[in-house]
Amino acid sequence: MDDKKWEKWAVLGGVGFVILNVVGVILQGTPPKKDDSNAKVLEWFTDQASGIRTSALLGALSLFVLLLWFGSLWRRMAKAEGNNHRLSVVSLVGFLGSGAMFAASTAILTTVAIRVDGVGEDQARFFYTMSMVVLSLAGPFIAAHLAATNLLALRTGFLPKWNAMLGLLPALAFLVGSVGAMSDDDAVMYFGLIGFVTWMIWILATSVHLWKTADTY
Repeated sequence: MDDKKWEKWAVLGGVGFVILNVVGVILQGTPPKKDDSNAKVLEWFTDQASGIRTSALLGALSLFVLLLWFGSLWRRMAKAEGNNHRLSVVSLVGFLGSGAMFAASTAILTTVAIRVDGVGEDQARFFYTMSMVVLSLAGPFIAAHLAATNLLALRTGFLPKWNAMLGLLPALAFLVGSVGAMSDDDAVMYFGLIGFVTWMIWILATSVHLWKTADTY
């Protein structure tokens, strides 16, 4: 299989990432809110323990397929920059940093779910909050990845202009959501959710474009 065909199939990793994460979110059920009692948080861990653990596995698989997807995107970015690797490096570092923070946040939730029988109410709240703070810290990384990728697209046209503009929306939402590093307010979580949903849409739109142009790029 030649390189262009490998690139085309790797693009499907973006679709796989979206599917795996959507299923993972569904399996976790409705997460606790700020005003929920510590007992309610522990009840969520207890009731959704199996779903949280399964979601962690799906999350790990989603990172694998997204790395394959990013390989195809990186190739386009590097070519668009003439191999100068400025914005493309920023995109890469942001991409890897956000993945690491996502994995750390997931690990915290999953550890509580695995050992839930030995976890008290206060501990459940503490570690749930910690996981949300760590996830919020992924915001600046993913925002940098999206901003660098889509600003380069606007400058060079390696992605359609509308696609690039779409990608700047989750970048902004994730930046606002990073306030979650200092607050557990529900409004902050909503910005993170908006960022997540629009990011998924951007990944799908980008994947379609990369697939359609893989044979000619």
